[in-house]
Amino acid sequence: MLAASYNAAFPSNRPYDQLPHRYIRLLIFNRHSSEPPNILINQTTKPKPRAQRGDKTTIEQQPIMASPSHPSKESPAPLLRGEYHPPTTTDLRSPCPIVNAFANHGLIPRDGRNVHPADLDTAMQDLGLSLPIRKTLIWGAFFERQDQLPATFKDYLTNPFAYLHWHFGIRPPGQQQHTTPCIHLDQLSRHGAIEHDVSMTRRDFAQQAAGADNHSPQPDLIAQLLNSSTDGSYLTTSDFATLRRKRLEQQRRDNPDLCFPWILHFVAAGQIAALQRVFGQGERGGRVPVGFAEAIFREERLPVEEGWRRKEGGWGLGVLGVVVQQVRVRVGIGKAMG
Repeated sequence: MLAASYNAAFPSNRPYDQLPHRYIRLLIFNRHSSEPPNILINQTTKPKPRAQRGDKTTIEQQPIMASPSHPSKESPAPLLRGEYHPPTTTDLRSPCPIVNAFANHGLIPRDGRNVHPADLDTAMQDLGLSLPIRKTLIWGAFFERQDQLPATFKDYLTNPFAYLHWHFGIRPPGQQQHTTPCIHLDQLSRHGAIEHDVSMTRRDFAQQAAGADNHSPQPDLIAQLLNSSTDGSYLTTSDFATLRRKRLEQQRRDNPDLCFPWILHFVAAGQIAALQRVFGQGERGGRVPVGFAEAIFREERLPVEEGWRRKEGGWGLGVLGVVVQQVRVRVGIGKAMG
């Protein structure tokens, strides 16, 4: 479909499969535009060379990519929507690598500030998520924070969502931009709301005293995730399940204040399932290439240059597909627990 759209909009003698990755990326993220993407603007950040996966070589811990606030003395060319650039030292980021990738690609504000519901909705649509999933996630992300629970039963009747606002709300009361509700990405780090313990690539909130935090990617945990692949090429449902069990054991050992009730087991399995449905390959879409995972978790970049394309149509990216895959992940975790 993408190739047909390109040939119809921008006819040329150059085959689609020979286009530069930058051209393909701009086609994906600017597919509603009638103007051809400008491929003459230099790419700000070149992808790092990938290690060969066939020999199951252990992936070393590598520092997380960062960039200075002012990369050069000259004013840089404007970044196009979909073009990747790592965050500057003043940009805000969240505990979620996918949300951070949205900002790094300019699908939401690159500085991580004043993100509107429509920004997130469009970004998730670019990812291929169905309308019900998008609206559910946005509904939860833009809850106003309530610091105290209602005092009486009558107050609960007046505001039946009071508990949700108290427990899951991250947006300060009245936080808006031009009358539109907005959030800043660092607000997603509020512990116990959307953020939770036992992340695959972050430390727990209670480990801040030890110099860690619950929002910054940890190189050792990212290396552990990438090395969880059994064959060195793909991360399967079994690989993710084993890793999830291992992370729980690690945090039970390292964090005496661990908070991970049964509902978070359910949520964590759902996050893995969504990752598999969006980026996975194979008949069930459960095999995520290690190269994809490295781009997502180490660089917080959508793996377009590694060959990922947004899935068009089908039920796999909807609620049913995620729920079915979530069941597979939970079964796998149970097997990993023995």
